[in-house]
Amino acid sequence: MGVSGHIVVAGAGITGAATALALTEAGFAVTLLDRAAAGSAVSGASLACLGTHMSSEIELPQLIWATRRWAEWDRRFAGAFHYRRCGQIRFIEHEADIPVAEHWIALERAAGLTPELLTRERLRRVEPALTGPLVAASWSPTDALVNPFLAVRCLISAAVAAGARFRSHCPVEAIDVAGGRVTGVVTPGGRIAADAVVVTGGPWTAELVAPLGVALPILPRKAQCLATIRQPVTIRGVVGGCKSDHGGVDAGYTQIQQSEAGQILFNTVLAGGLAEAGAQGHVPEVDRRFVLDSIDTLTRLFPALRAVELLRSWVRYEAVTPDDRFIVGAVGPAGLLVAAGDNGTGFCRAPVIGEVIAAALSGRPCAIDSAPYDPGRFPAAGAT
Repeated sequence: MGVSGHIVVAGAGITGAATALALTEAGFAVTLLDRAAAGSAVSGASLACLGTHMSSEIELPQLIWATRRWAEWDRRFAGAFHYRRCGQIRFIEHEADIPVAEHWIALERAAGLTPELLTRERLRRVEPALTGPLVAASWSPTDALVNPFLAVRCLISAAVAAGARFRSHCPVEAIDVAGGRVTGVVTPGGRIAADAVVVTGGPWTAELVAPLGVALPILPRKAQCLATIRQPVTIRGVVGGCKSDHGGVDAGYTQIQQSEAGQILFNTVLAGGLAEAGAQGHVPEVDRRFVLDSIDTLTRLFPALRAVELLRSWVRYEAVTPDDRFIVGAVGPAGLLVAAGDNGTGFCRAPVIGEVIAAALSGRPCAIDSAPYDPGRFPAAGAT
């Protein structure tokens, strides 16, 4: 594409933060805007796992690149966002699912990673409190966690230090176009001229670009979580379900981990859960069924936690695409780009998204293959 000048990035979650940093470091003048506070939507509600294991076969090279970049950022920013390489377990409840785990392990090992299959006995040594009725587990020792709030703020601070401007509580109300190309954005505080606009607004992205004739197949989905009161160190890493026809991430999603403060954070999301467009503007209560399913999963896997008290719950909306992959790149009029549709995976992929956008606007080759995120796979979303 090759654009020079001023870029507005609309949305200061983890995707917008990483994009603003990548663009600033590529030499652009950047203004990052958010409708509320940095990371106040789904990024702040995230459990922020950075993992390659059992996530996406198509995106495995991109995931490896992203996790390495996160490790580089941890060194660069001297631990500012509390990066923890704690590893990830994917529990297996059915013998029939062991070949599924073996397939993923072989795939990832061929890419240079080091996952392995654990027997019940070895599983107890890796995650001693995980004593539920499991037949085996897969183990990815290099997966990591970060503090979501600190990570968003760290990347924004780095972008600002490099010359970017950041304005919170400054929503983009409309995107101006003249002569077939973007010329700026309209905010409550006035118009901001721009040579390009990158919309990183999660579930708000589709409605913002719709007036420009761009139809993005993005819907909001509840991202819910529960937390217990503080506990002694009980869970060492991230615990999730193996891909399975009987449960796990194919029929929903489970993630369990322990925060640095000692709270057990957990969720089990059953299949479905998509909401109508526009639902993201209203923060509802956590679903009763979600609470019951999550408690059932936690106590089945970790029987010692049966008596633990719940402390809090929260819900935000994530942006979901039909194929569970980001839409990243040019759409609609010249100078308009989007980076949205995280499907709950935005934290891990954020460095990749920033690189793809920076390469597109700089007109240089991208360090990684951006094909999995091409807007053109949804014809109504493509550039005109």
